[in-house]
Amino acid sequence: MSEGLEARLRAALRPVSPSEEFSVRLQERLTAAARPRRRAVALWFGAALAASLVLAVGIAHRASKAQERVAGLAARQQVLDALRVTNQKVDLAYLTVTSESRDEP
Repeated sequence: MSEGLEARLRAALRPVSPSEEFSVRLQERLTAAARPRRRAVALWFGAALAASLVLAVGIAHRASKAQERVAGLAARQQVLDALRVTNQKVDLAYLTVTSESRDEP
C-alpha cells in the first residue's frame, strides 16, 4: 500500500512545464505589480528631494540671518564708538568755549 501511495504521489507531484499562456499572464501580472512600486519609489524620491531642498534653503536663510546679525552688531559698535568720540569732542569744545568766556574781562 505504501508503494502504491508513493507512486501516486510521485505521479501527482511530478514537475510539469507551465503553458505559454500561463507564462505570459504571470509576466503581465508581475509587470503590473511593479508599476505601483515604481510610482511609490518615484513619489518618495520626489518628496525626499523636495524636503532636502527646503532644508537647504532654510539653512542658507539661517546662515544669512546670522551674517546680518553679526554685521548689525559691528555697525552698532561703530556707531557707539563714533558717538563716544563725538561726545568727547563736544565736551572739549564746550570746555574751550566756557574757559575762553571766563578768561575775558
